[in-house]
Amino acid sequence: MTLPIPRLGEVWLYLRSFGLARTCRKFFASYIAGQEHWYVTIESLSNWIGARLEPNGLEIRCATIEDLPRMSGLTLRQHPATLRTWCGPRFLLYIAIADGRAVSYRCVSRDVHIAANGIVTLGPDQIYMVDEFTVPEFRRRGITRQLAIATNPVLLAAGYREVVGIHRIDNVDTIAATRAKSIVTIGRLTRTCLASRVTYSYEPYATNLVAPIAASVPRVEPAAEPAAPTEATARAA
Repeated sequence: MTLPIPRLGEVWLYLRSFGLARTCRKFFASYIAGQEHWYVTIESLSNWIGARLEPNGLEIRCATIEDLPRMSGLTLRQHPATLRTWCGPRFLLYIAIADGRAVSYRCVSRDVHIAANGIVTLGPDQIYMVDEFTVPEFRRRGITRQLAIATNPVLLAAGYREVVGIHRIDNVDTIAATRAKSIVTIGRLTRTCLASRVTYSYEPYATNLVAPIAASVPRVEPAAEPAAPTEATARAA
């Protein structure tokens, strides 16, 4: 699957966040030649049933278009146009607000990331983890956990039972967050690009679980889940 060229604002945001070297490596691997790897996770919504919401002074609620002026801090992670799209009907975006500004979000949807669209195949009771993020000064406070608890009744009422996610294997913060919430990593998805030819493969870690991966994607030999990357290895990746 050939990816669309990102907007200049999105390129600048990625460059500002991750630096020139990683931006160039990502562009080369995505559009010219190389590989990208993601961990595939499944979060059971039953884990949050009965969990107590403890906002600790934060306002946690579903975001609307009217909240966009409060989301300036979230543009550290996402382009403003993306946040506007997430306020639409195809997404469920919950935000945590402190002193009138959004400091964290959790976004889910039935729309899978374009790089894995048609490869990650959701069941009728599964929804896709688009992204979650907390501004740096509010991290390590369990806010994304509170967002998960807040969104859980909405998702259960809509008939969903699992949240499927894919996360870059060098994304230290996201991997740490998933493990802190006991979210199961079931395998690794690899995208290989060689000019216009793009192929995928899947390496299962949990063979007792049905992976939300298209049957046409080749499976490789199962392996044990590797250790989480350290900050040093993430910077080198």
